[in-house]
Order: sequence, then C-alpha cells, then structure tokens
Amino acid sequence: MEQGDDAGREAGTPYRFPKNRIEALTDGIFAFAMTLLVLSLDVPEGLHDPSDAAVAAMLVGQVPALFHYFLAFFILASFWIAHHAQADRLRHIDRTFLWINIAALVFVALVPFSVSLIGDYPGEIFAAVIFEANLLVIGLIFAAQWRYAAHDNRLIHPGTDIRRGSQRVMVVPAVSVAAILLALSGWTWSTVIYAFVPLVMRFLPPGR
Repeated sequence: MEQGDDAGREAGTPYRFPKNRIEALTDGIFAFAMTLLVLSLDVPEGLHDPSDAAVAAMLVGQVPALFHYFLAFFILASFWIAHHAQADRLRHIDRTFLWINIAALVFVALVPFSVSLIGDYPGEIFAAVIFEANLLVIGLIFAAQWRYAAHDNRLIHPGTDIRRGSQRVMVVPAVSVAAILLALSGWTWSTVIYAFVPLVMRFLPPGR
C-alpha cells in the first residue's frame, strides 16, 4: 500500500513508505543547510580603522568566502531540484531507498562546515579537497539512489527515461572529480570549475 500501513498489507508484500514524508525531511535538511551557509561569512570585529577604505578592504578580503557561499548555495539548490525531479518519477519508496536518502542528507548537512573550512583557508589545497569531496559524496549517493530506484523499474513510473536521468545525476560527481584533481595539481581555485555545472546541465537532454 502507498501509505505503508502494516495492518492492510498482505504477507510477503514489500514495505512501502509514502513519498511525502521523505520529501518533507529532505526539504527541511536542505533548507537548514542552505541557511547555515551564511554563518561561513564572518565580519571581523573591532576594526582599528573604521574608515570607508578599511571597510572596503575588509569586504575585499571576504570575496573568497562570498564566492564559496554563493557556489555552495546554488549547488545545494541544484541537488534539491534534482531530488525533487527524482521524487516526481517515483511510484513509492521502500526501506532501502529511504536509508540511501538519509545517507545523502548526512553529507548535505555537512556542507556548511566544508564551506566554512574553505572560506577560512581559501589558499589551502586540503580545504578545497574536503569541500569538493563533500559534494562528490553527495552526488554519488544521489546517483546510487537513482540507480536503485530505476533498476528494473523497481520504484519509478513506467516509461521514465532512465538513461537521461543517469546522465544528469553524474554531472556533479564528474565535476567534483575534476575539481579534486585540479586541486591536487596545485590549483587553489579549483572550485571555480563548479560554475560550469549549470552550463553542462543546460546541454543535457532533460529526460522525462
């Protein structure tokens, strides 16, 4: 049954959960993580020179943190949109799908930390790799979730374009791998490559 009611479920029938509960949890975690991102922006206290020039210099120093704030916000928004698109193609969910989703949310909630880390240490390769690895794990888990749901049309509606959906969920993981390799090669602004994610998505077939 769609409502996951044990009393009305026949023996041997797989346990199913209503989609609205997992969507509500996911929406809440994404909203919380996206809101916490602003805490990565620290305004220095007690400027010795409170002139306009000093304030302007302070703001210039915040450029890396601001860049990664906007970057992370829009990437999380992209993940949320992709999750919404996945949920729209589901007939129902089961326990395995639920736990895969929860695993992804663990790392979604970790994004504000990794953004603060790279904001505080913008020139450090290790900080960039932590941020990029965080996004890589989220992307891979959501890709695994889609593959699980789409395998033999296990959870998705008949007629769903599985191949196109699989292409789209692998965009962020692929970009993350490229960013990590660039960071390890010594390029401290490797996260800039994420700006190409919307462009890549734009040229991919939308799927059904």
